[in-house]
Amino acid sequence: MRHPLGRLITALLAIILVVGVALWWWQWHTPDFQQPALSGRVVERRLEFGGLQRSFLVYIPERLPDRVPVLLVLHGSAGTAKRMRSDTAWAFEEIADRHGAVIVYPQGFDRHWNDCRATGDYAAKRRALDDVGFLRAVVARLDGDPALGARRIDAEQVFAAGHSNGGHMALRLALEAPDFVAGVAAIAASLPTADNFSCAASGKPVPVMLINGDADPISPYAGGEIWSIGPFNQRGAVQSTLATAEYFRSLAGYTAAPFEHRYPDADPVDGTVASRMVWSVEDRPEVDVITIHGGGHTIPHPLKSMPRIFGRTSHDVPAADEIWRFFRRQLLSGGNPA
Repeated sequence: MRHPLGRLITALLAIILVVGVALWWWQWHTPDFQQPALSGRVVERRLEFGGLQRSFLVYIPERLPDRVPVLLVLHGSAGTAKRMRSDTAWAFEEIADRHGAVIVYPQGFDRHWNDCRATGDYAAKRRALDDVGFLRAVVARLDGDPALGARRIDAEQVFAAGHSNGGHMALRLALEAPDFVAGVAAIAASLPTADNFSCAASGKPVPVMLINGDADPISPYAGGEIWSIGPFNQRGAVQSTLATAEYFRSLAGYTAAPFEHRYPDADPVDGTVASRMVWSVEDRPEVDVITIHGGGHTIPHPLKSMPRIFGRTSHDVPAADEIWRFFRRQLLSGGNPA
């Protein structure tokens, strides 16, 4: 016969296990989100760059102009090109269907990008991979691709958007390749601090949009050390969102205060509200900051939520639509002089 204490310990362990599994499920579970109906198709392309075999996915809508805009959409740490499609709720592909553009999802080496942070114990960083060069090669490989027919890539309409590590990589493009990108958008990312900075900034202005949550549990909105698990996965410190915006504002030559407005609280139960600051005049690169008050390390979307472990997801801001409108405004205003 088992001792009562043994039965009690077994019962307690079982309860702890059940509670632990329930908490894990609650933190990581997200409601299913059905892929929308799309007109186009997805193709995979491979290329050798820097002695490595690299790959990327391309969404090609049914209708395209003769000169094709390109939007590079960059996944976060431990992500994949395929998962980035669903993480963004296929919203960029819906935009491509409406406006005629190709959406490119490059795959980071070992699921990471070599961004501007000096600190990072992952293969792309350890190998000091030239991911700026890789992304240039992706667009060059796509130009003249048989899947586009007789159409060519419009080099004046290459844009980049990314989340987390992908957002940091988009900022690297803004700093080092203003001749390549006509604008970038970074979600849940800010510039590294000076002691954690490993890029060669060109000093040339480029249109930049930041979409950051002020309750981000990983990348602090007010600046500081990026959250990591003990000694593992260290990424160093970042500047605040506003200091990052100030850097790009100064490069663009703005001296006046930004225009500010608040978004309607479309979903009062999501725990977030959103506001926006904009520096914009004709013939000068626009700088935008969308702050998700109460928002986490997440991609805002009207319907889709990211796992709770990353914080709250805002349903007040359609991030993909805001990003695309931001990029289109730069072409209309002539906002990238690089």
